[in-house]
Amino acid sequence: MNNKKVSQVYRVLSIYERLKNGEKIHKSEVAARFLTSEKSIQRDLQSIRDFIELENTNEYLDYDRSKRAYVLETASPRWLRNEDIFAVLKVLIESRAFPKVEMTDLINKLTSLAKKEDQHLIQQMMLNEKHLYVELHHKKELIEILWKLSLAIQSKRIIKVNYKREFDEEAKRHDLKPVGIMFSEFYFYLIAYSAAKDFDFPTIYRIDRIEHFEQTAVAFKVPYIERFQEGEFRKRVQFMYPGELITVKFKFTGPSPQAVMDRLPTARVVEKFDGGLIFEAEVFGNGGKMWLLSQGENVEILQPLDFRNEILNEIGRINELYHY
Repeated sequence: MNNKKVSQVYRVLSIYERLKNGEKIHKSEVAARFLTSEKSIQRDLQSIRDFIELENTNEYLDYDRSKRAYVLETASPRWLRNEDIFAVLKVLIESRAFPKVEMTDLINKLTSLAKKEDQHLIQQMMLNEKHLYVELHHKKELIEILWKLSLAIQSKRIIKVNYKREFDEEAKRHDLKPVGIMFSEFYFYLIAYSAAKDFDFPTIYRIDRIEHFEQTAVAFKVPYIERFQEGEFRKRVQFMYPGELITVKFKFTGPSPQAVMDRLPTARVVEKFDGGLIFEAEVFGNGGKMWLLSQGENVEILQPLDFRNEILNEIGRINELYHY
């Protein structure tokens, strides 16, 4: 292939890549860049148009008279809109899920997915966010371990984990059957069953507290009807505290019943009364108790009675703290 042919191929690919990224193509600018004529660029654009029609890519090359440039129109653009990126970045930053070095890298990579001409605007919007970002105290980089744990979950292999809680002097070794990864309240969590004992519900481990883990060659099986489903687990767990799965019935007199439905996705209204509602919801007891207590006088537990008594005892202990 001669140099002229190579030059033409490179030119066509370069123009098409820019169009795919949402850039506007001005014939005069591209001709000057490649030291060729505008007629050659016009032939390149026609080659791209022919390719699009032949491959049926759901795109079409159009000339925008207001911009005096060629643009690639498509029903599903590859780039993210400014609005999309801004929304995702705000959620990501508010989560405080990653240390500053990883968060900055993610912000830069997401920004680079926008149209090239819009990237500077998003970078300016994020300057202050990056500067004021407060990382969590553990400062542990997480992206790589999250991926490796997800591979262990996918392959259904037992893992050996060195896990150190906040006030432990040394890490403890656990052999686990990993079944899921979840994010809640600033932290990523590994959901796993003990490989040594049989439990009805899994244990939750904060991933930033995993000092080391290795995947073994030992496989484990999860019957289809008993398989762990993160979405179903998330509906029932609060503050990542599991406990026994119970159905709780409670009276709610707070200002926003909708907030209850959002916080407890399994909740349903079973009765209405003057001034409030009675809900029934399936929750894991420990986390559910924490959230219900956080509602103060707006919530009264009705059933089950042993759970109601747990709440009463907890309130009694809290009351004692404020009486000297």
